[in-house]
Amino acid sequence: MATKYTKKHTGKVLDRYKRILAEEIKRQLNKPSSNLSRSIEGKKLRGKDGFGIYMNDYGLNVNQGRSAGKFPPVDKIKDWIVRNNIQPRTIDSAKPSALSQLAYLIGRSISRKGIRPVRFIDIAIGKVEPKMTIDLANAYLKDLSEHLDKATPTAKKS
Repeated sequence: MATKYTKKHTGKVLDRYKRILAEEIKRQLNKPSSNLSRSIEGKKLRGKDGFGIYMNDYGLNVNQGRSAGKFPPVDKIKDWIVRNNIQPRTIDSAKPSALSQLAYLIGRSISRKGIRPVRFIDIAIGKVEPKMTIDLANAYLKDLSEHLDKATPTAKKS
């Protein structure tokens, strides 16, 4: 009868680093009350060993930046303006088209100048990954050793 191979130690390390990496990404973003920061979370992958870090989709644009040239989606800019309660300074906000005008102006600026990358995800991974790799390797080795010890109880230990 074969014993079931469990990854008890590996699972604990993955759970710990799921939290550690999400918190480090938030720390590197350095905007604790922003919608992006609040959206960052680590989740266990279903049916697999591992985890994923999830956040609002524009987080990758913040991390990687955006090159000039392509006009961003105006609807997304309007959502951002409303969500962040941005008030136009030079546009008469009593007009119903003020939101569209402001969104257009922001989009035009992004398409002309682009957005500089923040690299908050890359920095966080660079800080966490080396220790996580070592801890995962050690946990996997411990799980494997325990499994082999159970599978071969009659073997002599040296």
